[in-house]
Amino acid sequence: MKELIDKIKKTGYWRVAIRPTMFKKTRILRLEDCKTIIESCRVSLRGWDYPHFGTEEIKISGNDSIESHCDWIKGGHFEYWRFYQSSQFVHYFSMREDYRMNEEQMRKVQDFNTTKSSKFLSILSTLYSINEIFLFAQRLAAKNVLGDDIDISIELGNSQGRELFFWDSFSRFLNRNYICTFRDENPTVKNIVPKEELIARYDKIALDACIAMFVKFNWAEPPRQVLEEDQRKFLQRQL
Repeated sequence: MKELIDKIKKTGYWRVAIRPTMFKKTRILRLEDCKTIIESCRVSLRGWDYPHFGTEEIKISGNDSIESHCDWIKGGHFEYWRFYQSSQFVHYFSMREDYRMNEEQMRKVQDFNTTKSSKFLSILSTLYSINEIFLFAQRLAAKNVLGDDIDISIELGNSQGRELFFWDSFSRFLNRNYICTFRDENPTVKNIVPKEELIARYDKIALDACIAMFVKFNWAEPPRQVLEEDQRKFLQRQL
């Protein structure tokens, strides 16, 4: 899968890692149980599930892991994930904005936001993805496979010069340009969360992580109440 991961990394991408803080090689005793756990914990709140199984479903990828991938240019869906018996989950997926925004849409966004940026990150899509990640982690934690403390890391690759935006800029807009100025590293949000806390309040932790990510794009004070309402509608499927 190295070729697919290299392909994902050519544009903007997400790297997600969920794992216990204490390593244990066989937290999940049987390899076949890994598939059952992923199937029961995946999140389906919009037209694309998290994690996505891909057209070839789930395969055994080694002595202690399973994997799935998706390589679909039409929707900008390039993904690869792997889940280990140690309960470590690693997921790479493309920023769909880089594939879905055509030249005409690019010009409209640039004109409306008075910007010269050529790379963008959707605010609402980011909010949705981060909530899917934490809800998935919460479900894993509820299966008692992640131990007492869970390490959750979200990294946004190729983000230098990338600007936050709303797809529907004419109904929702920002009063200034918020652009990532990272140079030598990727903006990353890391959390180490006790299992019971993650199970009880994953949504609050997810919102905190989302705001922390937006701050890394020089948005010093994202409106928490507005984002919280968007989050509520998403989690309750009211979009």
